[in-house]
Amino acid sequence: MTMRRADKSKNGGYTLIEEPSEKSLRAGKIDRTRAARGQIFDQLLEDVVSLRLKPGELVSVKDLATRFGVSRSPVREAIIRLTNAGLMEIYPQSGTRVAPIRMNVVRQIYFVRTAIETALVEALADAPLPEQIEALRGIIDQQAKCADDGNLERFYSVDERFHQTIADYAGFPHVWETIDGQKPQMDRLRHLVLPQPSRLREIIAEHTAIVAAIELRDAAGARQTMAHHLQQVLTLQGVLHEKHPDYFE
Repeated sequence: MTMRRADKSKNGGYTLIEEPSEKSLRAGKIDRTRAARGQIFDQLLEDVVSLRLKPGELVSVKDLATRFGVSRSPVREAIIRLTNAGLMEIYPQSGTRVAPIRMNVVRQIYFVRTAIETALVEALADAPLPEQIEALRGIIDQQAKCADDGNLERFYSVDERFHQTIADYAGFPHVWETIDGQKPQMDRLRHLVLPQPSRLREIIAEHTAIVAAIELRDAAGARQTMAHHLQQVLTLQGVLHEKHPDYFE
């Protein structure tokens, strides 16, 4: 099975290039006791966010149906949902491709996330419990182990838990759902950032500073360190764009 990649031509159009799909797609595993459409959506979303399906890559409904062992209908439904989320684009003449990373969209999402997460960390710093501080430091220790092991996927998962736990401890667990619904657009950028030299250790240091400010009940300091932490992804945009120009629009 092959996948096609769309590369921009000089006239602004797209040239289709055949390449093996195994580079970006894992074997699909569908639980036959559950509805297929939701599982297909979740797996394709993970492929897009983790960059196994790269920006600009063309996907085939037929090939995906074969991958998952289903008819084309649930695959089309999943693609429509991803299109509505701004992660895929459907072109009648050339098929469906993964949407490029659009920094104007990512910046707006980061603006909202920063406003929410700085408020959350400020609220937690008002009256943190010792066991909460201990739990957050335990999560950071897990991240350090992931960094030592070079396990980027696990590091990313634990990083998510750190931020969600702050929302939970601040007393606003459902606020994270608001952030989580917008995250796929910015998470692709985060997956490009993690492999950057020294970034894993920088994240651990930033998380450590956030927890230290919370423990001291320094609400202003916690807010400032969280804002600094979240903005680091955007500061690397130029480096990432230079390294992966085809991924951006």
